[in-house]
Parts: sequence; structure tokens; C-alpha cells
Amino acid sequence: MTTRKFFVLVSLFLGCILPMQAQKQISAKLTDATVYLRGAALTHTASATLKSGSQEVIIDGLSPDIEINSLKVKANGVLISATEFSQDYLTPREQAAHIKKLQDSLDLYQEQLKDVQNELAVHKQLLKLVTDGTQNNMSQKEGTVTIADINANMELYRTKAAELQKSIDKDNKKIEKLKETVNRLKNQIDQDETANSQLNGMLRLSVSVPENITTTFTITYFTNMAQWVPCYDINIPSMDKSITLQAKAKVKQVTGLDWDNVKLTLSNATPNRSTVAPVFKTWFLKFERPQQHYNSLAKGYEAPTSNSVSYAVAEESALRSNLSAARPAAPILMNDFVEVEDQDIQVTYNIAVPYDIPGNGKEKLIDLKSYDVNADFKYYSVPKLSDETYLVATLSDYEKYNLLPGEATVTFNNTFVGRTRLRPNDTESQITLTLTTEPRMTVKREKQKDFCSTKHVGNNTTVTQSYLITVKNNLNRAAKLTLKEQYPISNDKDIEVKDVTITPKATYDKTDIGVVTWDVELQAGETRTFTVTYSVKHPSDRTIVW
Repeated sequence: MTTRKFFVLVSLFLGCILPMQAQKQISAKLTDATVYLRGAALTHTASATLKSGSQEVIIDGLSPDIEINSLKVKANGVLISATEFSQDYLTPREQAAHIKKLQDSLDLYQEQLKDVQNELAVHKQLLKLVTDGTQNNMSQKEGTVTIADINANMELYRTKAAELQKSIDKDNKKIEKLKETVNRLKNQIDQDETANSQLNGMLRLSVSVPENITTTFTITYFTNMAQWVPCYDINIPSMDKSITLQAKAKVKQVTGLDWDNVKLTLSNATPNRSTVAPVFKTWFLKFERPQQHYNSLAKGYEAPTSNSVSYAVAEESALRSNLSAARPAAPILMNDFVEVEDQDIQVTYNIAVPYDIPGNGKEKLIDLKSYDVNADFKYYSVPKLSDETYLVATLSDYEKYNLLPGEATVTFNNTFVGRTRLRPNDTESQITLTLTTEPRMTVKREKQKDFCSTKHVGNNTTVTQSYLITVKNNLNRAAKLTLKEQYPISNDKDIEVKDVTITPKATYDKTDIGVVTWDVELQAGETRTFTVTYSVKHPSDRTIVW
């Protein structure tokens, strides 16, 4: 057995039967944070100079909300024989510098408010005394009140009462302004103040040191009080320039600490998720009750979602102009400071630039990687639903960048045009974005009366409808157009849809839903026509809802 190991064993033995030789209290500094979609792993360091022997080390400055089982502590040259984590309610936490400045201002204005309120009370009391004294002088029961006395009292009251009322009005205005200032300061402090700032996470360590040493304690633990959300900016400068997809992260935390100058890593892993693989239980069949059926339908319903900004007019976002500021000629991009690692079970963003993340729960928006994404531009029209023609962009191959699902804002030609959601886990390899309307691509839909008819044969009626769609490209260049039209589908045996004629031949004809699609390219100034004709046969004594 080496001398070092012998000393450690002796120190442990003596530590069990003798009180600790000393108690050392140090503060930990947060250096690294790995933030997950839910939760974060935090790393603190704390340096201490220890004398040889058994002693207790108290480390404060930790989050008060941690997963105890995740706590790990290590230090070179020190044997840590026991750990105890607790929340310190007694030791006051030092306020952040800007919060302290705000609090000092609040205290000053509250003191001024109290002084003015006291002045107001004095002025009101003086006014009451002047009023009461004048009334008493004017109604003396003994002696006679002369005209001169009345005039003197009235002049005194007029002068003093006016001065006092003016002072009261000024006091009220000062109080109103001071209250506004106090309320603004309180709101700002409430917003900026770190959550759980009244608590302090504290760690007690029982340690044994073979010799005098200066060492650094490294403390790591997991907390549920932080998260990040992926989001994106899709910037389309024009149809002849590349599209930029900027990956971003919304990071927030309420760990009870302000993260100052912290090395930040973002991960899509879920470390707090159960790692127990699922197993089957016996599947017993039983008869369904009507109420259970309705409940199951309600629970199973999900609102329809889309991977694109909708084509429908009702879902069009209002345009907001001039949201993007001009960039400098040679910008410094976060691409140079962010490393993306695609591991077997997670994607991580390692950020070289340190960050400050306040502990008040406010989101910090962080730029990550930016990518140039392939896009195909075309025009889109559904004249049955809208008279407008829309310019749309189709983005492809974006899933190869290890993106995570998240909301995206879309900007076209420095104009905000809407929001969409990237779903890289979906089977679709492209996303379609509506950018703007284009009045120079005109589309007109009209009924061809000469080809429409209603015929009655026996007990049946046959209605024939025909629609002509005229498209003209008034742009000074060739353009791609996707044009859609619809014909009815019957799910009733007494209603027959027949003789569907589509001219010219459709690029796609989805007969199960009755949607016709033409994908065409129109030259500058070119006009084309498209027709859809169909007949519907039904019993004459019944009316169809068209």
C-alpha cells in the first residue's frame, strides 16, 4: 500500500470519529450548458485552496432546481467521500448589476413619492385649517363682525386657499408621474429578474486531502428548467438569386441563475425520457358502447396541418413590408462559429461564441447555420376558388442539412409573406411556399352556356356543365404555371357523374377526388385555354346540392 493511499484511509477513519478540521465555502461559476429540447446539463467550476486532512467544502452558486441523481462532482487530488445538495434560503443572492441599478432607482423614486405624498397631506390639512378658521371668523357669536372683518377674512382666504390649492394640484401631478415611473421600474425588474432568485443551490462535500493543495471542483448536473426550440428564416431575395435558409434557436431558462458568458451547446436529444423499451400487454376485445365510439372519434381527431403556406385565400397572411434591414457588404456569419454534429441518436450544435442567457424565462434568439437551398419558382392558380394567381417557390433537398422540425418565417423581396413549418421527418422531400400574387398572370374562368344543358328523360334528369379557363401571360418572360380545376364525385348510387372531358389532357387527373392539374409553361404574351365538361344524372324528384 502506497503512502498516499494509507494517508487517505487514515483521514477517512479520523473523519468518522473526529469532527471536521475546517469548513471551506466557495462559489461556483457556470461555464458550460448543453441545452436539450427539454432540460439542460450544466457544468460549474470552483477553485479552492485546501489544507491537508478531513474537512467540509461548501459550494454555492448552483441552480436550486436539479435532478439529484444526475449530480456529479470531481476534483484532482481530493477524495470526496460524501455529498449533500440543499437549497439555501438564508444566504442572500447577489443581484445582477443591471437589476441592482434598477432597484436603486426604484428605491429613490419610491422615497420621492413618499415625500410628495406627505407634502400633499400637509397642504390638504392647511387648506382645511384656513377654510375652517375663515368660517369661524365669519360666524362669531360674541361681538359684531364688521364689513372690514368680512373683507379681511375673504382676502385672507382667497390668497391662502388659492396658494394651497395650487400646491395640491402640483403635488397630485408629481404623484401621478412618480407612480408611473415606479410602476415602469417594477415591471422592468419583474421582467428581468431571475426566476427563483431568492433560492441558492448549495453543495456540501466531505473531503479528505493528503496534502495542502489548490484544486478545481467540477460540478455537473441536469435540470428541467431550460429548453430550446428550433426555428428558421427563409429569405428569398428574388427569383434569380439563391434562397437562404437560416437555422435559429429560441433558448430560455429559469434555472435560478443568470448564464453569463457560457459555452453553449444545443442538442435534440431527450435525456430525461424513459429508456425502457415497450412490451405488449394482452389485447382483449370487447363490444363498443355508443358513447365510447363518439369519444374515440373526438380523441382521434387532429386539425389538418400543412407543410406549406396554404394556397387558399382565406389562409393568406397579411403582407408586412420592409422588415429586413440591409446587411453590410461583408457580414460576419455565425456559420464560422457553429459546428453541427450528426451523431447516431442526436444532432448537436456546438457554438464557439459564449452567450448570456438571462434566468427570467425570456427567449434569446440565436443564429445557427445558414444554408443555400435549391428552389423552383412557378405560378399557381385555382380559379374556381380565387381570381388571384400566386407566385410560389418549391424548396427541395432541405432535409439533407440535418434540420429539426420547427416554424419558419418566409421573406420575399424584403417583404414578410407568411409562416410555415419545416417537417424534415416527413416523407415529403420538398416544401411549397406562397410568396405573393401576380396580376400580370391573368386567369379567367367562365361557364360555356352553349355546352350546358338540362335534359329530362323518364324519371331522370341529366345536367351538363362546361367551364372554359383562359390564361394569359402578360409578363415579359416565359413562366411556369400550375392550373387546377375540379369536377364532382358521387358517393351516392342514385347520382352518376359521367362523360368527364378534359381539354387539353391533364398532367394529373386524380379521379378519386375529382381534381385536375395542368403543369404548363407559357411564353411571354402567350394565351391558352382549358376546358372541363361533365354530366350528372340523378332522379328528377330529388335536388342536388351543387
